[in-house]
Amino acid sequence: MKPIISAQLFTVREFAKTEEDIAATLRRVRESGYRNVQISALGPYRVDFMREELAKNGLTVCATHTPYERLINETDAVIEEHLALGIPYVGLGMRKFAVEADVYTFLNEILPVARKIRDKGLWFVYHNHHHEFAPLETGRIPMEILLENTEPSLFGLLVDVHWLVAAGVSPTAFLKRHADRIRVIHLKDFALDSERNRIFAPVGSGNMDFEEILKVATEIGVEYAAVEQDKCYGEDPFACLEKSLRYVRGLGYEE
Repeated sequence: MKPIISAQLFTVREFAKTEEDIAATLRRVRESGYRNVQISALGPYRVDFMREELAKNGLTVCATHTPYERLINETDAVIEEHLALGIPYVGLGMRKFAVEADVYTFLNEILPVARKIRDKGLWFVYHNHHHEFAPLETGRIPMEILLENTEPSLFGLLVDVHWLVAAGVSPTAFLKRHADRIRVIHLKDFALDSERNRIFAPVGSGNMDFEEILKVATEIGVEYAAVEQDKCYGEDPFACLEKSLRYVRGLGYEE
């Protein structure tokens, strides 16, 4: 089965600071053609409010990016919120590691949380950037340490294919190698400006091979592919999301 195409709300975060803004944002995202979203970087909202607005717009949620402090200090509340909203994947957006010891500290803190999440029928997923593939002071690679010291059912991956390319890693090879950890991915594109600097772009407008990426994602059983554009450089982020969706639909994938 092909992945469901989702809208990563981080793209429109500046339009979702209050509950009133969030309601308008969900409506605009639905009008753009999406039926599923990922919750990330929104302003504060009540769970009952979010459940009502999602239902009103016919939207479901694939995953979140949940602040690390909440994961560690409010684990039970985070779990209950995900269950109440029907969100299967509890995501962490980023963790930086200055030295190798930081990776082990992170694992010692997050694995008990991940175990609680799994026990409730959910799955903790870690969203990569490029820094997890840069050698630490010992020469070790953070991502290798993370994967060597965790089991897939506890430590899933929310793979951002753009950041893999930025790290010099083949997205399709990485997806195949770690298929048992991956059910959600981010579709993020990049182009080069006049000075050949990397800039974010709507999906299909840049240099990523999404036809092959989505083919492999389908083969390994990815359930959701969330469109994300970190910066829109003055363009309307909602228009960028819509443009991305038109491109992905053209490849034969639906929202």
